[in-house]
Amino acid sequence: MSAASPTANELVSGVYATIGAKLYLNERNADFHFMFESSDGQYERVPAHKLLLTTVSDVFETMFNGSWLEMHEVEIVDAPIASFKEFLQFFYLGRVKLTMDNVAKVMYLANKYNVTECLALCTKFLRRTITNDNVCLAYGLAILHEQSDLKRLCELMIAIHTKAVFSSENFLECDKKTLGHILKLDSFSCSEADVFEACMAWVRNASEEENLTKEIVKTHLGELFYAIYYPSISIEVFANLDPSYGGLFTLDEYREIVQLIGNKNFQAKLFNGTRRQRFKGIVCDKALEIDCTRAIANKYSFVPYYIKNIETTRFSTNEPLALTSFYCTKTMIYQNGTYENLKEKLPSEVSVVYVSATGKEFVLHNSTTNLKLDDISRISLAKPILIKPGLMYEIRFKQTPPNNCCTGIQMKTEIQLEPDVTVQFHNDPIPENDGIARGLLRGLVLNRI
Repeated sequence: MSAASPTANELVSGVYATIGAKLYLNERNADFHFMFESSDGQYERVPAHKLLLTTVSDVFETMFNGSWLEMHEVEIVDAPIASFKEFLQFFYLGRVKLTMDNVAKVMYLANKYNVTECLALCTKFLRRTITNDNVCLAYGLAILHEQSDLKRLCELMIAIHTKAVFSSENFLECDKKTLGHILKLDSFSCSEADVFEACMAWVRNASEEENLTKEIVKTHLGELFYAIYYPSISIEVFANLDPSYGGLFTLDEYREIVQLIGNKNFQAKLFNGTRRQRFKGIVCDKALEIDCTRAIANKYSFVPYYIKNIETTRFSTNEPLALTSFYCTKTMIYQNGTYENLKEKLPSEVSVVYVSATGKEFVLHNSTTNLKLDDISRISLAKPILIKPGLMYEIRFKQTPPNNCCTGIQMKTEIQLEPDVTVQFHNDPIPENDGIARGLLRGLVLNRI
């Protein structure tokens, strides 16, 4: 037996987790308090236990043995009480609950007190809850705390859903540093004129002025005004920008933009923006590919599943992933108690659909294929589809199957692909006589992002 293998006398104990849960925010045996001033000038005390804090954080250990040595309470002025309570979970609880309202401050506290596990879980939380409406907040936090995986996902989200992101309140409220990183991205799914209008909307929000002038725009954007690639804007649209915003450009700026438009080799002195490409799709790394196979076993069930005219498989994931392809199980004919090969291919219309919480559907892929008779049928997507955590997606097959056309493979409804990646399948047909999920879709091919 290797040194890493568990021995017969190693058992799991939940005592520590129980102790932590009982002590969290509990005055019992507390030997320190954090103080928070409320709006009415009163103070609220949050109990803590030095032993737990110093065990997890070397910063707390240094402070309790230094400037806080003789103190029994200290006032916290750089974080609200709700955020601090969320942060303290990481010292006491085995399972923590984060909220979007407090995650920025929790990450700040994790960095300040050097609680790396807290920072990692906050990043995972953001990856799993990211939307077009909060991606700019997540992007700013990824940049601030140097979280490369989260940063890469945010950049992909912004590139795919640029207009929706620019329309969000989160974008209007992002800081200048985050805006600068957004303007440095090399591909968007919108025009450069849309980028310009988004920047003007950001300035309106930052300045609280509806009617913008050259001074207001350049005061708030500063050097970012020159990061917009004006030569990508058509001359007709560009001709209306200056009068619409009170004469934004000087004569020298006008001349340089015209020269940039007319001469691709012209070296600009003022405008440092680079030509952006239209977003062409997710680029996947083969090394990060994950095969999500639903089949319980290759052996056919004694109970066939008869294929319907429309076969639907609904699924969700807990991590952001890219769907690159999927595959179907072999189609057969069941007669006289045995499975037999089909004599001809089964044409099928295939679609991938995102289903919103309100039931609205968005078609992400359409194609046609012939389901194979003697092997698994694989459908590759021309462009990978971003699968967002917690959302519902459907893969649909529409066909006219012959009589007794069926499959015999039983399917899993939940698959743990990696320690932190789970795929769930929902509302599968389940025959009463065997109680195991069935269907046409045998597996997904996914890529980590």
